[in-house]
Amino acid sequence: MVLLQAFGGVLSLLLVVGVGYVLAGRGWFPPAVRGLLPRLVTNVALPPFLMCTILRSFAREDLAHMLTGALLPLVGMVIMYGLAFVVGRAAGVERRHFGLFCACVSNPNTIFIGIPVNMALFGEEAVPYVLLYYFASTSFFWTVGNYAISRDERAPDAPAPQAAGQPGGKRRRALVSAPVYGFLAGISLALLDVELPGFILTAARQVGDLTTPLALIYIGVTLREMDLSRLRVTRDMALALAGRMVASPLLVWALLPLFGLPALMGKVFVMQASLPVLMQVAILSGYYNTDPEFGSVMVSLSTLACAVTVPLYMGLLSL
Repeated sequence: MVLLQAFGGVLSLLLVVGVGYVLAGRGWFPPAVRGLLPRLVTNVALPPFLMCTILRSFAREDLAHMLTGALLPLVGMVIMYGLAFVVGRAAGVERRHFGLFCACVSNPNTIFIGIPVNMALFGEEAVPYVLLYYFASTSFFWTVGNYAISRDERAPDAPAPQAAGQPGGKRRRALVSAPVYGFLAGISLALLDVELPGFILTAARQVGDLTTPLALIYIGVTLREMDLSRLRVTRDMALALAGRMVASPLLVWALLPLFGLPALMGKVFVMQASLPVLMQVAILSGYYNTDPEFGSVMVSLSTLACAVTVPLYMGLLSL
């Protein structure tokens, strides 16, 4: 029953992906609209989502604990990114999705799947530890991961970058993108103990709530544009799946004795490290016009794979 509840969160995400897939098949998303979706999520929905999540989850007195508690997942992500970089270079991962490959390996879906899975497995007491992992993952992804994806090469037939000005301008701004501003705004407001007016918070939450459905619909649209009958798991995808679903949780599990964390925190961190690819990788690859197909397939395949990995790692943790 517990595992079925955990899978319910995963299946609900896949159903929304299916909505995007079906609507795309009916012609609802011409090229202009497909290009608008990643821009809308990245520049409009994600900043208030990140700000509201920080304000809702952490108070000023929590921040010191948050920074120390997030150290292990941050170390794990840095190591996994380094491993992905080295393996990717050695294996000749395509330049079109090299940064995307590294981001897929190092960043799990810590909130949209992490919260329902960990609550179902460990109860509400696991939520603070999920948020600690989320803090580390968000900090890493929207700086290093974002910049890495922006550095990927565009395909010869891909449209020009969506930002105005020089093609490299968006890459130079990747470390200070709109989601980073939203994240920093949440941290700053929490540190200063500033309470925003209710109408501003309500508006921010309403806009931020667009993040998940729009991201999932975009993944469905991207999958519909591909010929799924000819879809195959490439070597690059297999390497990224192995890194995300196997190497990452095993690394965090191996690091646990070095940090001396409480038992429940350690279990939550291992489960977080085993979760699917962060869905925003597909959004960013579309936003930078690099390889959105690779990102969408990785999100979908890894989400399906967690039906196997979640019970497997739960069994290992119970030994």
